[in-house]
Amino acid sequence: MSVLKYSLIRLGAFFIVFAACLMLDLGEYTIFFALIVGLIVSWALGYLFFNRLRLEAGQELARRFGGGRRLGSSELDDNAAEDALAEDFHLTQEQLRAQQQRGAEDHGPQTESPR
Repeated sequence: MSVLKYSLIRLGAFFIVFAACLMLDLGEYTIFFALIVGLIVSWALGYLFFNRLRLEAGQELARRFGGGRRLGSSELDDNAAEDALAEDFHLTQEQLRAQQQRGAEDHGPQTESPR
């Protein structure tokens, strides 16, 4: 239902702006101008003022068309390997940070010697 609401709001905004721009009479470029301005304004209105409805519509579409996909064994293995690499990287970075802090504490405050 969110998809329908969001689509109708965007289409309504587009047609209102499109009709308003058609009244400007820019010669042969009137329709082109009205089309571009209508698309930009309807996108901006949907993005800025109907963000919650846009996100709900996206989630609804994801559930309907892509949410039930099962991963194969090779994809599961790849995901597990990537997770392990990310965890190892994170642990290594924490260890390096801890060593740097200990090194700074052991040496005390650094002062420059006079020349």
